[in-house]
Amino acid sequence: MTTNLPEETPLESTTGESTPVPNESTAAETPENVINLSKPSQTTESISTETVAPPSEPTKPAVTAAEQPREYWKLSFHGEGTKFFVIQLVNFILRLLTFNFYYPWAKAAKLRYLYEQTEFANSRFTFHGTGKEIFIGYIKLIGFLLLGGLIFVFMPLGLRFTLGIFLFYGLLVIIYPLALHGTVKYRFSRTSWRGIFFGYHGQLSELIGRFFLGVLFSIFTLGIYFSWLQVDLRRYVTENLRFGNVEFAFTGRGTDLFLIKLKYFAFLFLGSLAIGAVIGTGEAEEWIFLPDYAKIVYFTSRYFLLIFLFVLVTVMRQREVFQFYVDNTKIWQNGQWHEVTLDLTIVDLFILSVTNVLITIFTLGIATPFVEIRTLNFIMPRLAIEGTFDPNLLVQTESDYRDATGEDIGDWLDIDLA
Repeated sequence: MTTNLPEETPLESTTGESTPVPNESTAAETPENVINLSKPSQTTESISTETVAPPSEPTKPAVTAAEQPREYWKLSFHGEGTKFFVIQLVNFILRLLTFNFYYPWAKAAKLRYLYEQTEFANSRFTFHGTGKEIFIGYIKLIGFLLLGGLIFVFMPLGLRFTLGIFLFYGLLVIIYPLALHGTVKYRFSRTSWRGIFFGYHGQLSELIGRFFLGVLFSIFTLGIYFSWLQVDLRRYVTENLRFGNVEFAFTGRGTDLFLIKLKYFAFLFLGSLAIGAVIGTGEAEEWIFLPDYAKIVYFTSRYFLLIFLFVLVTVMRQREVFQFYVDNTKIWQNGQWHEVTLDLTIVDLFILSVTNVLITIFTLGIATPFVEIRTLNFIMPRLAIEGTFDPNLLVQTESDYRDATGEDIGDWLDIDLA
């Protein structure tokens, strides 16, 4: 479905023409309801930001017969578990022999294979990053961590504990935004499709400021504000992404994400109480005189019911959070907003998750590459772009970028770009 989101700022066309900017008085006051759509220029040095009101629920415009949307543009994945297993095995052996100094080249080989197996509109993606580029970022990271260690060592002994805590949290406030910024900027700028590159125009200083304030509010609200922080970071990164002359927006709200988390926390809590009420509390006077086999059945059933409940609630929560992020991601092209869709059911995701865990456990982790490939084969075809989005109209606008600083920290902090 192609939608025109009201009161949004259209992006500049490749000819340099732009449409009028809406009255700023319509912009919402609260950070949760503000969307910043960055207008790209032809260079990454000059970026202007317009603050506009977020779109309301999109309405379906009248579509003539000549304008009927074509079939959804879907992603597909062609990776094979055996080939990926060989790549990962070779990477593991070389990392072991080089005391992990081969890690940057292993990372580049992994990303190159995964990207080249991902297809959109009958064309594959390409990852242009090299082990040398990632190695340079790796050395910068080691130097940064060594500097923090030296500062701690040369602190006065009496103040080392107190100052160490401030140093730790100070580094965290810098390291996480650095990892996110560096990973996104390097990974996307080194990725292309039909020779058209992605790009990221965000500023590290602004990202650090947002993260610092978000962490501060989260501490004072005992973690409640963390959902708003996640949405704010997602919005900032998404709205600074480019794919040639195509731009993105994120319209999600922190309130919605918080309610999703709260709902599944309540499900888990109430489900645990229900299991305890049905099976019993296990008090001595109730079961002490039962035969041994009955005690085994009692504890086993209670244990597995709790495990099943935890896995089910976790999968339901994961699916809804993923759906939340996808549903609120919009793509701007040809004066129109296009929606990203996800066709994913709880049953499908539950079966995938359980089988992945069982495969990993029973193979002692050896089959992890196969698990990664089957997960991508499962997820990719379920993602699509609705409406009249035309990949043939994409035009290259992004500059080259080779600094991989932050890519390695992103791995360590498990930063997910999905």
